[in-house]
Parts: sequence; structure tokens; C-alpha cells
Amino acid sequence: MQAVHPQTTRASDEKTSDIDVPAGYQPRDGDVEGHKVGHLVTRDHINDGYDPAFLKKTMRRIDFRLVPILAALYAVSLIDRTNISLARAAGMGASLGLNRPGSQEYSYAVLAFFPTYIVFELPSNIGMRKFGAPIWLGGATFLWGIVMTMMGLSRNADHLIAMRAILGIFEAALFPGAVYLLSSWYLRHEVQKRVSIFYSFSVFASGLSAIIAYGLAQIKMYPVERRLVGTRGYLGEGWRSIFFLEGIATVILGVVGFFTLVSFPEQAKFLTPEQKAMVAARIDMDRADATPDKLTLKKTGKYAMDPVLASFAVQFFSATLGSYSLSYFLPQILAGMGFSGALSQILVFPPYAFALPIIIACGYFSDRTRTRTPFIAFAFLLLIIGTVLYTYVRSVGARYFGVMLAVAGCNTAVPLVAGFSQISIRKASKRSFTSALVVAAGGLGGIASGLAFTQKQAPHYSTGVHLTLAMASISIAITLIQTLYFRFQNRKADRGELVIEDHADFRRQL
Repeated sequence: MQAVHPQTTRASDEKTSDIDVPAGYQPRDGDVEGHKVGHLVTRDHINDGYDPAFLKKTMRRIDFRLVPILAALYAVSLIDRTNISLARAAGMGASLGLNRPGSQEYSYAVLAFFPTYIVFELPSNIGMRKFGAPIWLGGATFLWGIVMTMMGLSRNADHLIAMRAILGIFEAALFPGAVYLLSSWYLRHEVQKRVSIFYSFSVFASGLSAIIAYGLAQIKMYPVERRLVGTRGYLGEGWRSIFFLEGIATVILGVVGFFTLVSFPEQAKFLTPEQKAMVAARIDMDRADATPDKLTLKKTGKYAMDPVLASFAVQFFSATLGSYSLSYFLPQILAGMGFSGALSQILVFPPYAFALPIIIACGYFSDRTRTRTPFIAFAFLLLIIGTVLYTYVRSVGARYFGVMLAVAGCNTAVPLVAGFSQISIRKASKRSFTSALVVAAGGLGGIASGLAFTQKQAPHYSTGVHLTLAMASISIAITLIQTLYFRFQNRKADRGELVIEDHADFRRQL
């Protein structure tokens, strides 16, 4: 077999549009009908014909330019949307009247983020295709950083709620856009570990933010005019520093993102023409959608009726119900175990650190074994076990260990489901729609967490706990159904009785 350094020629097939493919490509026996443009090639042979050193260098360059900046942006995104719980523990609740008996203003502030977040997700993916990731994602980060600083000027609960709603508009761009962007660069068996690494960085930062927020809350800002912040007339309240300083950091990172983010493969200026051609050819051999297609209203209606996408949406709802609940209410849950306010903030970090290697390991082995549903089921099982422990066991140590398992479970499920939803389909338009749909379902999980975990039931939150357990159990059942259904589809496709995702060679990964 000749190792070919990819110099490109133009090839075409009547099934697909023209793409650049490597000159001298010579498939081995076992490829699907040999490689033609529009035909898929098995994973074991998809890199045949490429110089391994050239391939490795190209993929490292893509990884370096794509994953770290997306991880950093999503880290501040997750911190900025969830730091309201830490600000509340640092005194915001008392300052803005959120802790009054029977008050639901805090739950309303939590909820206000999600309606706008859900509504703007699909338009955001369309906008990113039109304007490119640097402008769209970098600009969105810059703008929500400004909103974050404005939250530090909140005079009352109404102002806080309004700022949270605006925050949702700009943050809607990032997560679905990042997952869609990652899936556009890599093969199906390369996506999951990158999504898990990308997400795990944000989980670690989210846990660390509790310690950072505790430190920021000790910083006293300068006095200002009385009318600026209401009756206290003083910006020396520590919780305001959390919003101010984290907001400023977000603005700076948005500027960095504008200059460092990369868009889609066909727009990549940091790759040589040969490298761009190789990326496009590999993607086309993997799923035949290197050339993007436009998302139309007709396609949107068709995709919305796909039960496979609905199954991913339910799973993602279940995962984010758990993750948002713990993000917004974990300090109160820990306080209910008897820990002081300051200690409950600090003890938020270890569960997220515990989750980190589990998230990365599941993503890595999911790609390595090309299996998805067993890892997703395992993640939801961890969530169930952990939730039962921290709710029903008396020992404080066992309850805290339950928190660690629950945090690991839901935060492992989030990237697994997000990645699985992207590798189970083809066509750029459908992946764009799917990322928006799935993350919108995650927004509904955030709304459900705010409604189910109410101040009246603190610190035990019985309604929220029962809903978490029910949805995690349903999601495990869905993974079993997916496994059986996808295997059934693959067997029918092997017999020539079914075409999956409009392509005769496409097969589901289980």
C-alpha cells in the first residue's frame, strides 16, 4: 500500500457535489465498494492513502485551534449562567429580598434565563453559518460579559430577572454552536472525546468558580452614588464583585475569541489547501456531508418529526435537569447537610473535580469502542445512585459522596448525549438543527429544575429529586430502545431493505 502525501485532484460522483480528494487514493479490500465520492468507507480504512505524519500534524493543528478556545468560552458561559447561586450565598439573597419566607424571586431569576436561551438557539446556529464562528461566538461572549457586569448593578429582583433573560439571548449561541462546529471537523469516531474534553473543562471551571466566587465576594468595590444601586447606596457588597469581575473577564475572553476562533473546514485559513482537502475528503468518506446544505423550512419540519432526534432531546433534558439543579441549588443542599454558608461554597468544588476523569474516560472509550448507549446508561445510573444517597441516607459522609456521584453522572451524560446526537445523523443542516433542538431541550431541563427545586421545599427539594430520578430512569430505558432500534435498522440496511439518513452506506453507531 503506497503512502500518499495528499496532493489533490478534483473528483465527482453523480450522487454528491464535487469535493477535493487525495490523488492516488488506493482503498484496501474491505472498503465499501472501494472509495468513490459519495460512498462511505469503514473506520479501519478511512485513513488509507494518507501519510500518517501529515495526518497527525493536521489533526493536532485542528485540535489546538478549535478545542481549547471553545472549552474556555463554554467554561465562562457555564460559570456566568450558574454563578447566581454563589452570589445568593454571598449575600445577594438578603440584599435583593430573595430570601423572604414564601418568596419565589430566586426561582424566577433562575428561570428567566431559559425561555430566551431556548428561542434563540436555532437562529444562532444559522447566524454562525452566515457570519462565521469568530464574529458570532466571540461577539456573543463579549455581549453577555457586558450583561454580567450589569447584573452587579441590580437594585432589586426585577432588574436581576431582566438581566438573566437578556443573558439567555447571547449565551444561546455558544453550546449548540460549539457542538455543531466540532462535529463539522471530525469523523464520527473522533467527535465524542473532543466534546467530552471540551465540556469537562467547563465542569472543572464551574466547580472551581465556587472557590473563586468566595474569594471575589471578599473584595469590596468603591462607593458610588446612592441612586445607582438602591437603598444600600454602596457597591461594597461582596456578591456584586462576583458579577463585576467575572463579567469583565468574560468580555476580555470574547475579544480573544474573536481573534482566535476558527469557522468551518471550508473557511479555514490556518490550513494549507492540501490539509483542507484531506479534512473534506475524510468527512465525505465517513458520512458524505463535507459540502454543507442549507437548512430550509421544509427540512426543519421534516427533522422535527424524526423520533430519533426526539429521543436525544429527552435524554438531554434529563441530563441537564440534574446538572442545572445541582449548579443552582447545591450550596443550599450542602447547607441542609449542616455545613456553614462559606464551607458549603467551598465544598462545591470536590464533586466537580471528581467528575472530571469520569467525563473524559467515558468520552475516550466511547470513541475507542464505537459504542455509545452503554456509557450513557452508566452516566444516568450514577445520577440515580448519587441522588438516592444524598437524599435518603442519614450519614453526612455518604450523602456528600452521593453528591459527587450525582454531579459526575449528569455531567458525564451531557457531552455523551450531545456527541451521540451528532454522530447518529448526517447532512450539515440536520446536525445544525439537531444541536439546537437538543440544547433547547436542555434549556427546558433548566426551566424544570427552577420549577421543581423550590424555596418552599429547601433543603430537601422532594419534588425536584423525584423528577430527577424519574427522568434518569426513563433515559436509561431510552438507551435500551435506541440500542435495539439502531441494531434493527443496521441489519435491514445490510440486507438492502432500508436506507438510513438518506445514504445506502450509512450505519448507526450503538
